[in-house]
Amino acid sequence: MTEPSPTLAPAESDGTNTPPRRRWAFWRRRPSKEKRPVLIRLFGLSIWGTFKLILICILVGFVMLAMQFDPASPTFNAQAAVSEFAQNTVATARWAVTNFWKPALTGATIVLPIWVLWRLLSLPFRR
Repeated sequence: MTEPSPTLAPAESDGTNTPPRRRWAFWRRRPSKEKRPVLIRLFGLSIWGTFKLILICILVGFVMLAMQFDPASPTFNAQAAVSEFAQNTVATARWAVTNFWKPALTGATIVLPIWVLWRLLSLPFRR
């Protein structure tokens, strides 16, 4: 007596003459996933996403402390704070353009080709 092949599943008894399904058919299309709820899609974070969000909060907090931002102060003026922030942003951008374009260009000559190659090599594995 011969045993059935381990790669074939037993025939289904639904009355149709369909061939038996292969048990390990990885190339078969997977059923579509249910759509996640809006709140989960909007606020659902992975552990790495949560870590990045906390890191950004800390960095922004350092910037605000360096600017001596204190909304609890009795002399706090929101309009003046926004104006000062805009002036500091423009001054920082001007300083960065005059001082950082050479190192940024030098780093880009190394980083960007490696990044493009990585994207090309990982293209078949991305969904």
